[in-house]
Amino acid sequence: MGTRQRSVRAGVLAAGTLAVIALAAGCGSLQGSGSGSSSSTADASATTSTTTSATTDSVSGSGSVTQSSGSSGGGGGPAKTPECKSTDLKLGLGQSDGTAGTVYIALQFTNKSGSNCVLVGWPGVSYVANGNGQQVGAPAVRDGSIGAQVTLKPGQLASSVVGMVDVGAFDPNVCKPTPVAGFRVYPPDETASMFVALNNATGCAGTTPDPQLKVQTIKAGPGAP
Repeated sequence: MGTRQRSVRAGVLAAGTLAVIALAAGCGSLQGSGSGSSSSTADASATTSTTTSATTDSVSGSGSVTQSSGSSGGGGGPAKTPECKSTDLKLGLGQSDGTAGTVYIALQFTNKSGSNCVLVGWPGVSYVANGNGQQVGAPAVRDGSIGAQVTLKPGQLASSVVGMVDVGAFDPNVCKPTPVAGFRVYPPDETASMFVALNNATGCAGTTPDPQLKVQTIKAGPGAP
């Protein structure tokens, strides 16, 4: 009986051991399957994240291109016509007329360059003395509003009317009448001057109660006092 019982007990233990091994193997298989499922989900999430990121970058890139294109379009428009410089112009005198102690004469600016340029506003005008070109008295004061921009094609001209007061109307002790050679003229926004001669002109080297010179804004055409 002792031997039989030991045999049965050994058989039961062997069967139990096999069951435990089988159960362990089953659990290992289940865990591996679960791990594989999690890995697939993570891969799917990574794929989705990558796709979303790529889509966002694509939209962002498209936006940048559009903005750049808009900026280029604004900067790539027609270039502004430059202002006329002294070297672009020929200066001369037009018609003159005298009324009530003032002589009016047109300064004429002709575009002698090979391209368009613009003039807008008042030229700077002053009397200059014979010989040394020294300024005589105060420069011209501006008369009227600024007016419209004038575009000059090659060969075209614009003008500005200057009013010259008869210095005989002023007290000579204060005015200090002085013969002048002509006008020193600065085109608008220009720092290089031009010169045009006057015949038998006199200015005040001293002070005057009223401006001895007045200059009107530049207009298209030869001008008329």
